[in-house]
Amino acid sequence: TLKHFPGYGSNPDTHTGVAIDKRSLDSFRERDFLPFQAGIDAGAPCVLVSHNVVESMDDELPASLSPAVHERLREELGFTGLALTDDMAMDGVKRYTGEQSPYVMALLAGNDLITTSEIETPYEDILAAVKDGSLPEETLDRAVFRVLAFKLSTGILAE
Repeated sequence: TLKHFPGYGSNPDTHTGVAIDKRSLDSFRERDFLPFQAGIDAGAPCVLVSHNVVESMDDELPASLSPAVHERLREELGFTGLALTDDMAMDGVKRYTGEQSPYVMALLAGNDLITTSEIETPYEDILAAVKDGSLPEETLDRAVFRVLAFKLSTGILAE
């Protein structure tokens, strides 16, 4: 697993607070994206997305909740594997979710897996969002497809 996309730089720890990254997009392309691109080109199956707010990509949401950041990962870097969040219980993400479920926001942003110590709340939130239509089944299906493809490719799913 490559981490912490799109790059951490010298930002503070998002376990205990918010990290606002003010670097330019060119700076990411010239530095931070390089090891990610090398890992993707080498076949890394997973990328963990940070909770840093990267102003040059999305000045409102942490990377883990940002469709714009996931678009860079998928389209600009060509990543087709599993995107997963950093721990959703970290302080660096809580401030940005308001009344919305962070788990649903993470899936809508483009994550396939959610890292959390909770089980019931994410399940209930995701199920409710699918039922009320705020989380399209296609979004969930795409994530499930990537998870199953990963499991199949690694031998986790035995015939």
